Amino acid sequence: MATMNLFPTFNYSQPEAYRFSHDSVFLAREIFERHQNEIKQPDYQILDLCAGCGIVGMDLLFHQLKNSSFQGESDFLEIQAVYRDHFEKNKLTLQKSFAEQNLVLNWIEKNYADIKEYKKYDLILANPPFFIKSQGTLSNSEFKNRCRFFIDSTWTEMLYFMKNSLKEHGKAYFLVRGELKEIIEKEYYFDISLPKVKFLSQIRGTWIGSLETEP
Repeated sequence: MATMNLFPTFNYSQPEAYRFSHDSVFLAREIFERHQNEIKQPDYQILDLCAGCGIVGMDLLFHQLKNSSFQGESDFLEIQAVYRDHFEKNKLTLQKSFAEQNLVLNWIEKNYADIKEYKKYDLILANPPFFIKSQGTLSNSEFKNRCRFFIDSTWTEMLYFMKNSLKEHGKAYFLVRGELKEIIEKEYYFDISLPKVKFLSQIRGTWIGSLETEP
């Protein structure tokens, strides 16, 4: 896939200390192209997991609203409060871009590992941390560490949360670097009870992982 964003949306508000990569917007476009017909169904439920300031989920909605329609609801689950103001600014920008739409975008400030009652979604998308703590050196910034490393939870907890939060026939997509992809594949070899992940394609060397409810 090209490194240039061929489908720009709008200028996002985001922390100066940690800027999103093009992987986020490429993932949003990929999901839109796969699911635009389903997304326009009434009461369609979307979750942007590890949402940050909402770039993946809002980019997806921008494409959907520009080309079709959206009558559902989107939740944005994020543990770091520092993103809240940026999320609200981006939400306002998206709403102004499609003033005729009454968008329902909900900020949820929680750790998914602590959630025990699962709302069900048709679609989950995520750009989670790329590394586990043993894979690199932590910085002096707690904020940056949480963006880069699984600190408050584990990747296995993320997969189980996705599985438990999907409706029947629901699907989840997330970005994963090669090192973690190898760990996931190795762990599944030894523990087939783990949610089964399929690796679909690559975005600039980063894999798209897919998980869906079993029939």
